[in-house]
Amino acid sequence: MLGVPEDPELRGIIPNCFAQIFGFIDESKSGMKFLVRCSYLEIYNEEVHDLLVEPKKGGPGAVEKKLDVKEDPQKGVFVKDLSQCIVKSIPEI
Repeated sequence: MLGVPEDPELRGIIPNCFAQIFGFIDESKSGMKFLVRCSYLEIYNEEVHDLLVEPKKGGPGAVEKKLDVKEDPQKGVFVKDLSQCIVKSIPEI
């Protein structure tokens, strides 16, 4: 997914997506404003986890909260309670 982010020939899909998004914003006409929000999630063994939230600390039995995938006629498919960060540049992501 990441590849070698510093090498354009070996970059993976994630750095290429970031470059595409921010390249489009940089080339846009003046006066246009954009809001870029970022979320990171992992789906493993049919469980969805928010990668921007620190896992709970504690002894045995401390478990990360598993998130639910939902569907809404207006929003479409989304992950309930998934955290989002507003970002302004690729390094911030």
